[in-house]
Amino acid sequence: MATTMNFLVNHENAALPYFGNEAKYKLVDLTADFLLWTTGDTVVKNHMTDNPIAGELNAAATLIPDTGYVTVPICFYEDYDANPCLHTVIGMGIDGRYVFCFNFIGATATIPRLEAWDTSAHLHCYNQTLGGNGSNVETPANSFVKAIETLNGGTPGAGWVAAGLGTAIAGAANYLNLDTAPLAGSKDLYCNIAIRIPYTATPSAELFCLTIRYTYL
Repeated sequence: MATTMNFLVNHENAALPYFGNEAKYKLVDLTADFLLWTTGDTVVKNHMTDNPIAGELNAAATLIPDTGYVTVPICFYEDYDANPCLHTVIGMGIDGRYVFCFNFIGATATIPRLEAWDTSAHLHCYNQTLGGNGSNVETPANSFVKAIETLNGGTPGAGWVAAGLGTAIAGAANYLNLDTAPLAGSKDLYCNIAIRIPYTATPSAELFCLTIRYTYL
């Protein structure tokens, strides 16, 4: 029997795991739903009832600083066909342990890992968000997307992103292992994911694809 995985986000309390607290998590539809990193405003906010449009997203965007870096403060789960459609992911980018949950049903032959790509074709990481030049150059080490494993590692600390504790994920070489060994059976894995933008970035809105890669027995 094939091993399957459900992707869930915590929308109530990042100190509580999925098991026993299922109602505090939202199940992500991998074919229709999105994660949206933004600063937000009075329109693009928790429990927004309509899917945000381009002008609304631009108005709510994170401002690039003149120097240094900025960590995007909010991640919304966009439940595309629901009302309300936006839900704040609790604990993202701060000291949250149980934020993004990967609910595995069955064993794996390899350690599940988190990757980031331009698209679901998994060919390139040219996007600026993933460290590329937006066209034809990949520099995965410069990825804005930072991730840290929290099931075994515990709470990452409020300043984990600024402290450089996360892995810059992009492409096949820069990924995050979500456990220390292949899974012997069903298990919930967790991580925290943030976006940290340098002052050298060009303002843009980019889509990218988060991928969980594993093989099963």
